[in-house]
Amino acid sequence: MSAEYDDEGVWVYQAYNEGIADWAVEHGTLGGPLFNTTRMTWIKPSFAWMLYRCGYSAKHGQERVLKLKLPHSEVASLLEACACTHGGGGSKGRVQWDPARCLYSSEGKGKSTEPRKMLRERAIQIGLSRELSERFARSILAVVDVSALARRV
Repeated sequence: MSAEYDDEGVWVYQAYNEGIADWAVEHGTLGGPLFNTTRMTWIKPSFAWMLYRCGYSAKHGQERVLKLKLPHSEVASLLEACACTHGGGGSKGRVQWDPARCLYSSEGKGKSTEPRKMLRERAIQIGLSRELSERFARSILAVVDVSALARRV
């Protein structure tokens, strides 16, 4: 797993709509009337993978990219509670490995241009449902809005 971290914790990324992101930035955590912990929420330690998934913050409902810091112990605890899958379900949490994406080169042409797949590297996605999503939201140490950077990239 490739992620930005320091002594305090690990940074992960998520994309949200304007309402959820505004509330999170204002309160320093996730919550509010629009955030729903009963839906599966996917956190991504890779900024490049997050940008690929949200269309560089251009997809509907994913216009804002947030960088969220979690304590090391909580990341370990959440991963321990997840099943390692390639799709499918049945668990309160899932771990999926997908081709990593490159921030510095692309493939395709015109409107179908996307970040190049890194065939020898994998990017982790961590899917959290219900109580794991609630635990995740309660454990956030910091929220940084990186939407402008996502659009510049």
